[in-house]
Amino acid sequence: MYNKILTVCLVMVSFIQACKDKDGFTTTESGLKYRFLEKSEGAVAPQDGEIITLNLKMVNTNDSVLVDAQEMALEKNDSLWSLTGGGIEEAFSLLSQGDSMEVKVNAADLFQRTWRMPLPPNMSAEEEITCNIKLVDVYTIASYQRMEAMKRVPQVEAIRERTLADNQEQMETDGAAIDAYLTKNNIEAETTQNGLRYVIMEEGNGESPQVGDQVKVNYTGNVLEGEYFDTSVEDKAVALGLHDPRRPYQPFEFFLGTGGVIHGWDEGIGLLKKGSIARFYIPSPMGYGNQQRSEVIVPNSILEFEVELIDIVSN
Repeated sequence: MYNKILTVCLVMVSFIQACKDKDGFTTTESGLKYRFLEKSEGAVAPQDGEIITLNLKMVNTNDSVLVDAQEMALEKNDSLWSLTGGGIEEAFSLLSQGDSMEVKVNAADLFQRTWRMPLPPNMSAEEEITCNIKLVDVYTIASYQRMEAMKRVPQVEAIRERTLADNQEQMETDGAAIDAYLTKNNIEAETTQNGLRYVIMEEGNGESPQVGDQVKVNYTGNVLEGEYFDTSVEDKAVALGLHDPRRPYQPFEFFLGTGGVIHGWDEGIGLLKKGSIARFYIPSPMGYGNQQRSEVIVPNSILEFEVELIDIVSN
């Protein structure tokens, strides 16, 4: 019995050693050759659907650099990556946060299967491409989107400041028109330093959202003293003759203050609390400016929105 166990163990050891070549590379069943350069114990392994960021450098046998990317973002897709055994995706699936490895991939697999590109005429199908890969970080989709959105904030704020400075005359014209409308209709509104007029019709609870918070908002929009052009509420869409059966009617989600919506919305939503219902009167430079957005939203349109801050999803 002892001799049988010993024989089995020796066979297993021989098999494991056979999977490694003299340079320490392991070859998977699908033919991928790899070796870890750094292995982080207890590190976070990405889950299906999460975003990973990679440092990736690829060179051919002539040491020509094919790719040299820093913090390249990919969504981990187990169902798709499992179909590409032996390709670079298999290497990605072996990595946890902080791991780095060297990988040898077949040129034909890389170009034709992964990149879906023809093989360059000066490269043979069997040529080995050497890849150095490091998995830098792991994110949920929401956290990655927020991080990328936050990178835009300084640029967004600078553009908006310049836009207001360059359009002071239009801001004064629009402000006068809004104030005349409010007076005519006996509406008492507050005015922000930048010139947004707003009325809080129902006060919500809790804290107001901050720049970078993901918020969920219902809205209905019209041009001042003019036609309605959009709503996220289906009943209102039907009532206003705007209903489109092809679109979903649901609250709109965005990261506050990151340029995903017009200036007037970013500024106005930041004044509200969860559950608040408000009306915004937005001068055109804080809306779409001199752009023609539709038949209803013509250049220099003053916009009026009724909004409800449904939720602050994450912060």
